[in-house]
Amino acid sequence: MAASIRGADAPRSHRGAVRLLLAAAGAIFLVGAIVHNTWALAIAARVAGSILHRPVYPPDAPLVHQAQLVYLAIAVAFFLLAWLVGGYGPLDRFVRRSLVEKLALALLVFLVPSIWLEVGLRPFLPAHEKTTTLFVKDERLGWKLRPGVVDRWGDVEVSVNERGFRGPVIPYEKPAGVARIVYLGDSVTFGYRVARWEDTYPFVLDAMLDDSLSVETINLAVEGYSQWQQAIVLSDEGDRYQPDLVVIGFVLNDVTEMFYLARFGGSDEGFQLRHSYASQWDRLLSKSALVYQVQNLVRETKAKRKLGDDLRLGAIRQQALDVETLMKSPDQANVKTAWDIALADLQAIVDHCSERGVPVLVVVFPFTVQLSDPETLSAPQRVIENYARARGIETLDLLPPLVDHMRTSGVPADSLFLDPDHLSIQGHRVVAGLLAPRVASVLAARTQVEAP
Repeated sequence: MAASIRGADAPRSHRGAVRLLLAAAGAIFLVGAIVHNTWALAIAARVAGSILHRPVYPPDAPLVHQAQLVYLAIAVAFFLLAWLVGGYGPLDRFVRRSLVEKLALALLVFLVPSIWLEVGLRPFLPAHEKTTTLFVKDERLGWKLRPGVVDRWGDVEVSVNERGFRGPVIPYEKPAGVARIVYLGDSVTFGYRVARWEDTYPFVLDAMLDDSLSVETINLAVEGYSQWQQAIVLSDEGDRYQPDLVVIGFVLNDVTEMFYLARFGGSDEGFQLRHSYASQWDRLLSKSALVYQVQNLVRETKAKRKLGDDLRLGAIRQQALDVETLMKSPDQANVKTAWDIALADLQAIVDHCSERGVPVLVVVFPFTVQLSDPETLSAPQRVIENYARARGIETLDLLPPLVDHMRTSGVPADSLFLDPDHLSIQGHRVVAGLLAPRVASVLAARTQVEAP
């Protein structure tokens, strides 16, 4: 009899626990709907910026309002579940079981904070949907092209050769009488949004050279690479081709983008990796704002440990650093520091080639905004020009000849460029035509020197 009384009393002692948990969860999400507003997030962004020592920008109002609606919808769902549990006898009796209550408690303790953070962080999530398998992680380079893959990138299908670069596979052993040009660069030299590698300027230029020159072109450009990565590629791969000329495609964002990577004090893994997935599970996880922010935090923590007291790197992002800043605020402290590092990386490539007796040609690509006002916005080109002149580095600044081409031909900038810095097929042809005489001159001079 006593046992039966204890059995009857046990459920009553736990009566309503799950219902209370569900109601409490609903209240938490209701609070989220109230506090997650543009005013509160603006304050939170300022506080976070002061703690992290870099700008933190609140999300756009429409995204905040969407999050509020999601919070409210989840709160209503939890309140409805609580009402159903209390109003439907069989369900009420089921959830009053001790094991069910413990499982519900454990589940809610894990789910409620996770969902709450997922909804709250989603407005801060940048566009990063993983849509391609073109890039893979690399410990030294950050990322690289996946050898032998064919996939879409920039709305076009891109094929990568078995060595992990764009274009035909050239044997490492160089035939007699053949001159080889190795191209280093980022997405501009790679040919972002240009479907056929044959239409990119390195290979268009190849076809423009005099038939008396037997030339093989090797394009080792990879999307997003700055000079520090190009130096590694040249040492690991470029030297194996025994080049007669190394052409470095220098784009202004080479100076700025690397400082958003974790190894330079930022938290980003790189635009390319953010949009690449290794498996469907990886692709699914990439959709989570909570996972994304945790990964950023881990990367940034690792970066700080590696950087230690190197304030030169960590301080660069305390002020906004982008290409527009390079143009309009060339004397800003972090701009000068960024240039010091970028030019040192460029010098490392030049020194590497000089030790091997290989000439270098640095090709400086402009942004489209500079074409309309070259005199006012050409500060970055002047920095490179002064540096190169002082050190005898062969350089071709494309800003003046492209401006002249537009004026004489009447061709607008949007015919030469697909976006602020990437060339169209026509732009690749024009750039190849501007480069061809300089490349031919360098190769001819080298041939004369090597002639017995």
